Amino acid sequence: MATSRMKWPKRIIKGLVAVVMLYLVAALFGSILPANQFWKSPDDGIELFIETNGIHTGIIMPIQTDVYDWSELVRPEHMGEPARYGSHILVGWGHEGVYRNAEYWQDLRFKDAASAVFGSDDVLLHIYHLNYPQAYPHYRRSFRVSEAEYRLIVAAIKGRFVLNDSGQPIPSKGYGQSDLFYKSWGHYNAFYTCNSWTGDVLRKAGIRTGIWTPFQGGVMRWFLE
Repeated sequence: MATSRMKWPKRIIKGLVAVVMLYLVAALFGSILPANQFWKSPDDGIELFIETNGIHTGIIMPIQTDVYDWSELVRPEHMGEPARYGSHILVGWGHEGVYRNAEYWQDLRFKDAASAVFGSDDVLLHIYHLNYPQAYPHYRRSFRVSEAEYRLIVAAIKGRFVLNDSGQPIPSKGYGQSDLFYKSWGHYNAFYTCNSWTGDVLRKAGIRTGIWTPFQGGVMRWFLE
């Protein structure tokens, strides 16, 4: 009887390892199998960037274009120092606890990690302000989209903002003077991560990326210089 009881922890551990391995294999194949395989970046389109900090990915967009003016939602007065308002914004989406409490991996708390894995509706948009960003091979890569594709990207991101009774977004303090969090819609879990969201926005706009991109590398690999 005692021997039987001792086998259960081993079986549970083996089962958990098998689930994790299956998840990682699925993530690998999801990242390398293309959606919108025949998409091509136009030569004269709107320049955007994909950026990673090693954990999260985000999309960098100009504040003002003929397609949309982000200052309608992302206002200078939302910032502690309006002078930090940039020419571009880097937009990411993710789990509130992880975003707020873990700017770096070593800050990650177990309860936030568990909530992120098993699912939470507590999500945020994270917006950094930048001035005239340039591409860097390791963490920021440029690409161009047509106006029609950009409209779809804008619509997908705008739809994530929670608006108050006056139709305004709900900002809160970020890590420093150049970034803010905004209350958002959505459900975060192990199958729909911050990087899944980035890939989802791009896929729905018709841009080539992986069919499922839960990790940052699965997004960035599609935008090699």
